Amino acid sequence: MVSPTSPAKAPMFAIVIHEKGGAERRESFDGTEISVGRVQGNDLMLPKGNVSKRHARLLYRDGRFIVTDLNSTNGTYVNRRRITQATIVREGDRIYIGDFVLRIEPALASADASVAVPVPLAVPAPVAVSMPSVPPAPRQPLPTLGDSQPGATATARPNPTDDEEEELTRSPLRPLTRSNPAASIEPARVSTSDDDAGLRASVLEAAAVLVERVARSLNPTELEAEVAPALAGRIDQLLREVWATLSSDRAVATHLPVERVMGVARAELVELGPLSELLDDPQVSEIAVVGRDRVTLVRAGRATLAEHTFSCGLAVRWAVARLCARARAPIGSDSYIERRLADGSALTATWSGATPVVLISRSRRLSGTLEELVRRGTVSRAVATFLQQCLLARLNLLVVGPRDGGVELLLGALASSLPEGEVVLAGRLSADRPSTLPLSEASGLELPEALGLSARAPLVRLFAELSSPGVTQMVVGAISDGADGVVVARGATSLRRGVLRVLSELRPRYGEGAPEILAGAFELVIEVARLRDDRHRVLRVAEVLGADGNDLDLADVFTFAIDRTAAGGLIEGSFVPASTMPAIADLMRTRGASIDSSQFTRPPSR
Repeated sequence: MVSPTSPAKAPMFAIVIHEKGGAERRESFDGTEISVGRVQGNDLMLPKGNVSKRHARLLYRDGRFIVTDLNSTNGTYVNRRRITQATIVREGDRIYIGDFVLRIEPALASADASVAVPVPLAVPAPVAVSMPSVPPAPRQPLPTLGDSQPGATATARPNPTDDEEEELTRSPLRPLTRSNPAASIEPARVSTSDDDAGLRASVLEAAAVLVERVARSLNPTELEAEVAPALAGRIDQLLREVWATLSSDRAVATHLPVERVMGVARAELVELGPLSELLDDPQVSEIAVVGRDRVTLVRAGRATLAEHTFSCGLAVRWAVARLCARARAPIGSDSYIERRLADGSALTATWSGATPVVLISRSRRLSGTLEELVRRGTVSRAVATFLQQCLLARLNLLVVGPRDGGVELLLGALASSLPEGEVVLAGRLSADRPSTLPLSEASGLELPEALGLSARAPLVRLFAELSSPGVTQMVVGAISDGADGVVVARGATSLRRGVLRVLSELRPRYGEGAPEILAGAFELVIEVARLRDDRHRVLRVAEVLGADGNDLDLADVFTFAIDRTAAGGLIEGSFVPASTMPAIADLMRTRGASIDSSQFTRPPSR
């Protein structure tokens, strides 16, 4: 048997690759690490758009093969179950990557079968290992609940993780003893280095018992405010005392890692639990908590399950209460709260029975230029030129797209292209532009009224997100009263859905006349989307001709047409202009924009 610290050379083996709709092929390897992805430089290249550039890694360790997903866009599956940590591949297992199915086999069909060594895919029986006490690592990640994904039906099994694999190559296993925790309790985080999902759940269960017992010795109002250093020290002492009592009474499992349990409890009693690290991550734009055991987030435009969660529902309320205290707006006794945090983020929470629901929407920063979008392929130069002319003519623009970063990308480029003058960004939008004047409830006005007033001010540009019916009604009302140069965004998966949602928010105020009001408010609508090659594109630029029943009558100015999928999965296409001059051209000319009919008769551009 190979010792944990000794390097093990993989025997000759083969990977059988079956592509959807294609034939099987076989490639032989003899290394201990195989990288899989769609671009050159990978040991195994799978050139399809639904395969990430660096998609997965296959390791040979201690007589077994282990596959790890490398944060790919579409995920890696073993036997149709999505993996979220390193997973052992057994004989007969199938690895699904995009349109490909992989199987690992002994290379018996190689040119020199006599030297082929059967690949030992079976996993050795687990061995109980006792580990000595080590001081708690400062601020390690918070505990996870497990690795199961929604809809997964397969039974989870213990698997080694990336952290374990790295540890095996660096140092031998160290025993763990049940020693008392260190005097200073750090908010330890249980991460995926715990190779047993059951252990992680047990840590959270024990932390919940510990939190509940400590909370009994404290005034409830103390835990619904920022915890002062003196109180934090008292909580540390209580944690040690209560844990000693629980251990002696066998009220908790005594085999658990003490420092981790106490670290989780302290993070919830003193800090914000798992929210602390998420709020510190600038790439996280949205956080949702449903109950105590489900935390989801949007990071860099991608929705995913959070790695960590709360141990009990009471800890969720404490975290929300402390955020409200930071915003100088105490939580109070209401079952539904809305707060604007100091950084501009919106906090919404409700307490439906024993199930808390919390949503934190971060302020989204706008940056970039139209020139950068041209280089990225988000727009063509012809589209960028046309959008600049629209800004110069102070047209009112409605931008629609999913919440994946594409809308912010375009709005940031438009904001940077504005002529001299004031820019007002409202709601969850912010920008680095020197003339930016952000609006918030702190201005003394409610946000919808502040938006409506700003939109009417001369030489002021309003960039806003239609984040609520009140905001939508106030902005559209201001445009109807003569405001121009307004650029607003609406989150939706398609242009049609976005228009329908805006109409539904206008109907309470305008009734059946909502389509005509909306058609009169905006001259141009723009649709943005992220395509399967992970790049944002402006799919459609259309002028608003009028209302068509319960919809808008639109005429395309530019559309993006997909030509083909190139090697590596990149989507190639063209921005196709309208064959005739748009109807708004005359309006743009009267407002000082130089628009040429040849813009709309040139060949399609990339």
